[in-house]
This record gives sequence, structure tokens and C-alpha cells, in this order.
Amino acid sequence: MSDPTRSDPTRATLDALNGTDVHLRHVCKARDATDRIGPRRFLHAGPPIELADIPGPMRGAIIAGLLLEREAGSAAEAEAIIDRGEVSISPCHDANAVGAMAGIITPNTPVVVAETADGGIRTFSPLNEGVGGAMRYGSYDEVTLARLRWLGDVLAPALDAALQHSDPLDLLALVAEGLRRGDDCHNRLVATSATLLVTLAPGLLHAPFDRGDIAKVVSFIAGNGHFALPFAISAAKAVTLAAGGIPGSPIVTAMASNGREFGIRVSGLGDRWFTVPAPIGDPVLLEGATLDDVTPTMGDSMISETAGFGAFAMTAAPAIMSFVGGDMARAQEITRSMRDVCAGTSGRFLIPAEDFRGTPLGIDVHRVRATGIEPVINNGLAHREPGRGRVGAGITPIPVEPFAAASRALEETVPERVGAADGQGRHA
Repeated sequence: MSDPTRSDPTRATLDALNGTDVHLRHVCKARDATDRIGPRRFLHAGPPIELADIPGPMRGAIIAGLLLEREAGSAAEAEAIIDRGEVSISPCHDANAVGAMAGIITPNTPVVVAETADGGIRTFSPLNEGVGGAMRYGSYDEVTLARLRWLGDVLAPALDAALQHSDPLDLLALVAEGLRRGDDCHNRLVATSATLLVTLAPGLLHAPFDRGDIAKVVSFIAGNGHFALPFAISAAKAVTLAAGGIPGSPIVTAMASNGREFGIRVSGLGDRWFTVPAPIGDPVLLEGATLDDVTPTMGDSMISETAGFGAFAMTAAPAIMSFVGGDMARAQEITRSMRDVCAGTSGRFLIPAEDFRGTPLGIDVHRVRATGIEPVINNGLAHREPGRGRVGAGITPIPVEPFAAASRALEETVPERVGAADGQGRHA
């Protein structure tokens, strides 16, 4: 019997993206989700980067991490530890994780844990702290640290207990419902977060926790329109892992940036990174901020677009345009152009404004190379200096170069399969 992944690797990859189910497994501290972290051994967003090369907000997040872990008693002491090279960092993606913005994950970082329905893949992502000062943006003040400790010591255990009194939560169904209700599920998650709260509320009411603590948990979730983000992107990471490792497949399985380099991974090329200098795009900045203040694109949350939502679904979320810039005409043009670089259409992420057509799914590096169309993400932006926090958000086209490089690498590996998905054959 023939192996379908060999006869049509693109179709096999799309089938995995479309057909993999992912459930919420736990909400816990990261030390209970992975053995890839430890004392002064943290995870970070994006492709690999040397400690000496990290941008300001990632440095700020590591400072916060050292303070959270009580490895340092002050910011100055934490900076000295970093400057002596006494912190080890490695990519979240290498640990089956995704971290928004700086993406620093330490043992006591509270995380969402997702798992494929067959139990074969488990992923995780830090709980969302809100859009103000936050560790992911490089903040490390006492308010940020107190919130992180509360998230880890109170909110995470309460949610984990709630799961024991609830049916398994289908995270991709949560994303699909969010798209139907006006979110893109990357930078707009207002409806998705509300749906998540409603879904978890009965379990929270049954959880054996102080009623005052439960009230604070509910209030925090209700006041954080981005709370559902780690639930969405941990599911996206699980789906793209399921779609990875298919020989000859030109479909992108990861996009991420460390603030210096933006990188992609491709199903048929394993864990190899193809990188380009991190872009900035066309941001909407907070009052008083300038482009000189902005750290280039940073984070793992563009796994959203990799899995078929986020900027690829902006026609589902008209309200997001005021946050990232532009109007509905621009949203329509972005979604339309992304169809030209994707090999398929989602069967579960449906856009009401397009008569419930599926979102573009499966960025094909051969198509990007042939058309010259730059894949687009929408993303938050952090200040260049540690501790300064968020400065805006925007729509960011990603240069063609890493996709073209991956396309050429696939040609060298399996030349007979190039163009199998769309009949285009060899590319210039």
C-alpha cells in the first residue's frame, strides 16, 4: 500500500493542519510542563540567539524571569548575572512551546498546556498578563512580578481545577468560534476570551477554592481581552507539529522572531531555520512613541498565521483594523493575497463575511517564491529599551527571502516534487 505522504506531501500536510484535534490539558507552572528549563535555564521566542545579542525587551524579560525565580534580589543583580553570561537560553519552539513577544519562559512561569486528541503531541504557552506592563514586553517592575506570581499561585491552579469539572475543551473549536464572533484570534480575542470564560465558569464554581479568589480570577479574565491568546497559539503549535516532518512538503510549520532575526521552518525540512533580519512593518504607535523606539518584530505568536488564522483571517475581524492599522479594504486585500501563497483552505476556520469560506491555509514556500507575495502577520511591538513595555501594534509583511531559500533547499532535496501542489514546476 502506497504512503500518501510520499505521493502528495502537500496534501498530507494540509490534512494534518485541517484534521488534527487539540484539547486543553492543564494550566500549571512551566516546570511541570517541560524538562527543558531550570535554574537560569530559560526559553525564548524566535530562532536561536546568543545571550549577548538579545534585544532590549528580551533582556528585560530575562531580568523579570530572574526576579520571578528569586535568582536575583534586584534588577541590578539580575543584569549582572546576564552580563556575566550566567543565563542559558534556547528557543521555545525546540521545547514544543510558543511564547508571545520576548517569549521568556522560566520554571515558575504559568502556562497553558495543550495536547492533541491522540495524546501524541503536547505544547504550552505562557498565560497572558494583559496589554499593559508585562514580562513578555520586557517589564520587570513590582506590579508585573506580583501579577505573575498571582497568575502562577492562584489563577493557574484555579483554572486547572476547573478543568477537572469540565468536558475536554476543544481549543481549535474555540478559535473557530472566535472567528465567527469577530476575532482574528491573534491580536483580537475579545469574543474568544469571553467564550473561554463562559466555558470555564461552571468548573470554576465547582473548584475547591476561596470564593474571593475565584471572583478575582473571573474578574481578571473578564478584563483581559487577550486572555485567550496562549490557548489559541498552543493549539496552533500542536497542529503545526502534527503537520511537520513530511518529506518534500513545502508548507511552513513555524514563523517566529527574536527581535533580531525572523525565521521560518518548513515541514519537509525539519527543524532547520531560514532567517532574515527582523522587520518592523507599518505600525500603529502609542501616543508619544516613534519608530526609533520600536524593537523589530519579536515573538512566536505568528504561529497563528502559520495555522490559518490571525492576519490570514482579518476579514473576520473588522474591529482589529483600528488596533493594527488600515481599513476593511486592506483586510480584504491581505486575506485575498494570502490565498495566493497558500496551498489550501481551512475546513474549520470559516469567515462569515466571505460566506463562510475557509481561511487561507498552508503557506507554500514555492508559491511565495514564484509570486513574490510577502506573507503577512499582525503583531504587537515592544520598546527597544528594557522595562519600557508595549509601544504599539501593526501589520508586518515578511520578506520573501527565507521562503525562497527554503524553496531552493527543497529543490535540492526532492527536485522531482517541486511544484506538485500547484503544477507550477520549477521556479526562477
